[in-house]
Amino acid sequence: MPGGFDSRPLPPSRGLMDIVLIGGGHAHVEVLRSALMTPVSGARLTLVTRDVATPYSGMIPGYLAGLYTRAEAHIDLVPLAARAGARLIHAAATGLDPETRQVHFEDRPPLRFDVASLDIGSRPASDGIAGSGTYGLPVKPVDRFLERWQFVEAAARRASGPYRVTMVGGGAAGVEVSLALHRRLSDHMAEAGSDPASLVFTVVSADSALLADHAAGAGRRLARALARAEIGVCLNAPVVAIEDGRVRLADGSVLASDVTILATGAAAPDWIRRTGLDVDDRGFVAVDGFLRSTSHPCVFAAGDIAGFTPGQLPKNGVHAVRQGPVLDSTFRRLAEARDPAPYRPQRHTLALVSTGRGHAVASRGPLTVSGRWVWRWKDRIDRKWMRRYQDLPRMDEATPMRCGGCGAKVPSRILERALARLDIPAMPGVLVGLDSADDAAVLAPVPGTVTVQTVDQFPAFVDDPWLFGRIAAVHALSDIHAMGAEPRAAMALVGLVPGEANAMEDDLVHMLEGVLSILREEGCALVGGHTGESDRAALGLAVTGHVDESALIRVSGLERGDVLLLTRPLGTGVLLAANMRGEAEGAWIGTILDAMQRSNGPAARLLAGAGARSMTDVTGFGLAGHLWDMARASGVAIEIGRVPAYAGALELLARGRASTLHPGNVAALKGILDADAADPLLFDPQTAGGLLAGLPEERADEAMALLNEAGETGAALIGRVTGSGTAALSLGPGAQSFTYSGTNM
Repeated sequence: MPGGFDSRPLPPSRGLMDIVLIGGGHAHVEVLRSALMTPVSGARLTLVTRDVATPYSGMIPGYLAGLYTRAEAHIDLVPLAARAGARLIHAAATGLDPETRQVHFEDRPPLRFDVASLDIGSRPASDGIAGSGTYGLPVKPVDRFLERWQFVEAAARRASGPYRVTMVGGGAAGVEVSLALHRRLSDHMAEAGSDPASLVFTVVSADSALLADHAAGAGRRLARALARAEIGVCLNAPVVAIEDGRVRLADGSVLASDVTILATGAAAPDWIRRTGLDVDDRGFVAVDGFLRSTSHPCVFAAGDIAGFTPGQLPKNGVHAVRQGPVLDSTFRRLAEARDPAPYRPQRHTLALVSTGRGHAVASRGPLTVSGRWVWRWKDRIDRKWMRRYQDLPRMDEATPMRCGGCGAKVPSRILERALARLDIPAMPGVLVGLDSADDAAVLAPVPGTVTVQTVDQFPAFVDDPWLFGRIAAVHALSDIHAMGAEPRAAMALVGLVPGEANAMEDDLVHMLEGVLSILREEGCALVGGHTGESDRAALGLAVTGHVDESALIRVSGLERGDVLLLTRPLGTGVLLAANMRGEAEGAWIGTILDAMQRSNGPAARLLAGAGARSMTDVTGFGLAGHLWDMARASGVAIEIGRVPAYAGALELLARGRASTLHPGNVAALKGILDADAADPLLFDPQTAGGLLAGLPEERADEAMALLNEAGETGAALIGRVTGSGTAALSLGPGAQSFTYSGTNM
């Protein structure tokens, strides 16, 4: 194709059913765990989730009370999905079209599915409460609640008089969370030297009794627990408005309230009503006895978001947990062209409500018991359930897994449809590009500049093609930025796994849209490329840039006395390698993926302005390899000091985990740097890594300040040039790595 992409005939279809799990709720984690044990034959699983750590509802009150750590109360979806062989799309779904079978997002192309399943939970119902969106603090989603709760705790510690907290909702969640938060806030106030007695906590409920949908005995026992904690209770009191500093009740009375928490009845996210799916009278997805949408059989729903039409079910975690094996069986049946499995809910479910201090209340049907033994029973049940998703079996280490990071054509009809779906902006200076049928792109020369060119390609190391496209673009453009140049035009080199035509088209669209999202920011044009078939998805870019020859920055400019600055921590190689085996924590991977999507362009321009004499981007050869390139090119001796590491990198290296390129990087410096004495992090290959720059020592503080202000808070001074005339690389006193602990990466 002119200027651009060319292709060749399509192979036979793989015929895989695309099953997209929207949300990481209790039912979907069981589907993933089962796939880990026995893959779903004939299907490809994709998990779409806003959060990569799923809170377990049974343990969250205990976590809030300080009885569990965050790790104990959350399921890390990153290793679970990796070991289950499921693609992970870390993004919030904002819509679903069951007619075209697409999941929609705010900032990326839609995702196609054959079967979709919703397990996204619910939110507190507050539509009838004026001001709830402005002044209310919903307990769900839990992660957002905890983010805002930090400010509540800070305000309580600063309060000079009574600090009033109002919980709207007298159900099991409202009472349990009230007891947990009262304990948490009292403890924090005492630690800060404030008087916990100044805390005034009140539970407000529209019902005539606490836990109105449970046995009467449960409500009475928990009322006594609230009284012991000196938490007030206000019944028969519907809340009609939440205002700044107060809560207004239906009878006209007003309660003073510094913070008002919402744990009211469950409501569905607003976007569900816009999907065209049948919903029940409360807005939840109407499903039949097979958990299947009553209007669109290609969509399933479980947990709180499901409105079970054979008979209304309470919104609690018990049903979501029990629906997991049913969904798993259904998906396996559908992949084999068989009928789905039915869900048969139990008549009574067991409710275990913690009081926050090693005591709990149990309720099932008309029966109620309480005591410390109930808490121990609840604790055993919760921990046993969590171990199913936290203590995962190790992946087979006998099969080597090549690490991605540092690839036959596809049919023209797929390519044409994919390009038609992309927003490819016109760029000045591009005379012939993707809008033309010519054989190559044509660029007008930029007067007074020299041309800089580079190419990079590697296999996919993340399952999300849009995210992979963004990272691949950042990685490729970094070579241009490192030489002080501006990227002008790029050609994409794409390898697609052979399969069904629509699936290949979607993968291509997502990959290229990810690339374009970075190129648009850089003012760089996508002018063409090449697509081909590959056993593993791959992507690269050939990039052309330009720069005034006098402003060109090369690796050979170091001088004696210069300091060496690294703009980002190290460790992406070992972290990505561990992630392929499902051994990396979601928070670790989230941190590096965020960093890998940030262009090095701003940092390169700041460093050039601060007098950088030598610069390169840190990629596959590791920091030590790039330092040696600088030393050789400049004819200088470099001494290495302390280097920053991403969270988790040092722990994994200590466990013997490493990228497949790591041994080669060590071997390349044999006789130059003592690998036994050196920090192994120095040899870790980086993908979309930071910049390594040499600059005069008197400009170092200025450069660090500029980088920190620009968001590169992981930047560090990691060495200096100690001599000239002979190339050398050595370890300075105290040369070691330290874990970067910032929050911006």
